Amino acid sequence: MTPSRLLLAALSAILLAAGCGGGSGSAGAAADGPGTFAPASNILPQSEAGVPYAQFSAPLSQTAIAERRMVTVRDAEAWNRLWAEHAGPGIVHRPAPEVDFSKKMVIGLFFGAGSACDSFAIDTVKRKDGPPRIEVAWKQTPSPEVCAAAVVNHAVLITVPASALPVEFVPALEVASDLVVRTGWSFGFCLDKCEGQAEIRQDSATLRVTDGKQSTQQERAVWGAVTRQEWETLLATFDTLPDVTVGCPDCADEGREWIEVEHKGGRKRLDMSCGVVVPEASRLQETVRVIRARLSVALGLPEFCNPGSVAFERIAPSLFSSDISEQRFAAVRDAAGWAALWQEHSGGQAPLPAVDFSQQMVAGVFMGRESIPCGSTSIESVRRRSNPDRIEVGYRVLDPGPVACIAAVINQYALVTLPNSPLPVEFVRLPSP
Repeated sequence: MTPSRLLLAALSAILLAAGCGGGSGSAGAAADGPGTFAPASNILPQSEAGVPYAQFSAPLSQTAIAERRMVTVRDAEAWNRLWAEHAGPGIVHRPAPEVDFSKKMVIGLFFGAGSACDSFAIDTVKRKDGPPRIEVAWKQTPSPEVCAAAVVNHAVLITVPASALPVEFVPALEVASDLVVRTGWSFGFCLDKCEGQAEIRQDSATLRVTDGKQSTQQERAVWGAVTRQEWETLLATFDTLPDVTVGCPDCADEGREWIEVEHKGGRKRLDMSCGVVVPEASRLQETVRVIRARLSVALGLPEFCNPGSVAFERIAPSLFSSDISEQRFAAVRDAAGWAALWQEHSGGQAPLPAVDFSQQMVAGVFMGRESIPCGSTSIESVRRRSNPDRIEVGYRVLDPGPVACIAAVINQYALVTLPNSPLPVEFVRLPSP
């Protein structure tokens, strides 16, 4: 947080306490059992997180910049200067593509002169700790055949969410793997996000989504982690995938979904209508869809061809700040537990919202001291998952970035109701879009 935000937030907190009498923090969560609420389990680690990015279209991949250079652009003036240099005097002038630098920044990789038959691409963009930084990994793919093409200057230009963190550029590491799983979807009758493809390897996966319309940002992508349990499931079930077509993919607007496994030189592919479950490969399908859906949400997209969505309703916020001052995740399945949680949360300052626990349960995210001044916390998705069976609640914390703001230091929270279930509840933090 910048000093200006921290100072303004602290001053606002003092004024709020003087005017409202402050709030009272509460002790830790009660044990799971009748009449109580349960803390969450299995929160994905955040020491390394994928950063979503959008790549400018292919015509911008050749540049007038002849020397090797890696740049980060955080304002419009610098972007216009770089664009003029990139376009050069020999290319028909076009204005620089519009970028909202209050929300995004541009990263440019200029590789100098090389064969026009070679290609350069972004492999991953990650936020890493130790020290905190944005890491951009790139890869070069030489032409597999002798090529007589002209020499050109290669470039890759992308936008990412705005950040004050330093940017590090590294060549991508080739990770050997006996098993590679690829999956995706496509829709023939659409104008946007018409095709997506994910490649899953041990420990990680990358999703790339292509727009169906011509634009200056045709591809968006994000990297994400694969858990050990997910990878073990893929290893145990990849050979259950039938090499067939099921249903009528691409018929009318039904859409096509596919899963492909490559193992030690052998390859099998299942093509199917969007969302179809193939019984003999259901565990493999579920695991692949969970990974793909997690990446889709990280890009701010719907979970294409995923039948596991659970309907939920947000409980309207009736308090400016929660009295729960530590970070906590809760699943409540009975009226007594709900009353206890609400009392701790509200301090008796707001009436208890009615919940029919014969049909519903409550899921809650309390950020406590982890709250971001002028930011927000919300629950974005609820999914039924398997292997193991569980309910997955996806929440998002938005940070407006290094801008001055006048906001009290508050304990942010989000509460939703969803159909009652005895399954364990897992809370997963979603990356910012």
